[in-house]
Amino acid sequence: MAARYSRNLRMHKTHFFVGLAISLVFTMVIAFQVLNFWVWQAELVSSFLYFAEVPHTLSTVGGAARGPTFWIPVNSSPIPVMTVVVLVVILGSFLFILSTSRRIPSPIKTIAFVVSLVAIFTLLWQMFFPIEQSTTFLVTLDWSCSGVISLCLITLIFVPLIFTIRGPLRIKILYLFLTIGFSVLWNLLRISFVTATLYYFGGSVFLLLHYFIGAFVDFVYIVTFYSLALAHLSKIETAEVMNLSL
Repeated sequence: MAARYSRNLRMHKTHFFVGLAISLVFTMVIAFQVLNFWVWQAELVSSFLYFAEVPHTLSTVGGAARGPTFWIPVNSSPIPVMTVVVLVVILGSFLFILSTSRRIPSPIKTIAFVVSLVAIFTLLWQMFFPIEQSTTFLVTLDWSCSGVISLCLITLIFVPLIFTIRGPLRIKILYLFLTIGFSVLWNLLRISFVTATLYYFGGSVFLLLHYFIGAFVDFVYIVTFYSLALAHLSKIETAEVMNLSL
């Protein structure tokens, strides 16, 4: 038993260092190729915007300090003040019902609570700082909105929390790259969608989707893939224990 524990301990250390090496290499590649990554993202997003019939101008000159930039005309009018007031009152009442109801499951209550608060904040921002219809908006793919930070965060989460537990190394690497692949795809769709909503619906919807809902979805999918990886590894470990007991 002691020998088996020692082998497992060495295996876990080996897996940790393999995951750490993958994380370091991935982070270095992102750091040195970040501008090329942003340009690649911008060109794909531009294709989506043409498909959505969103007029825009793309500038890829700016360097790592300022990534590729889209110039987007705002094609919507500000939300009327009375409409904002009515919506805020409705959402406030909804929050009160959420806080007092015991029949709503906690996960649903938490998601609804966060989304409602974000919607209230966005509506109030639109009321106090309305965007004029003739305004041209700049959307820049940089460290804050391109998803690069999420990609690095994924490796930082998986290395200490997944690569150090029992289970096949191939499963850990598989879920790591599945999460990274989904993150790249999601960020392409997110940037395209929120940029199109800026043109069609204005700044309030853009703020809601880009800075709040987008960040919330980032948290949800990272936790989801982490949970799937953990469940898969736990299932394999349980099967091995049952085989040993037979």
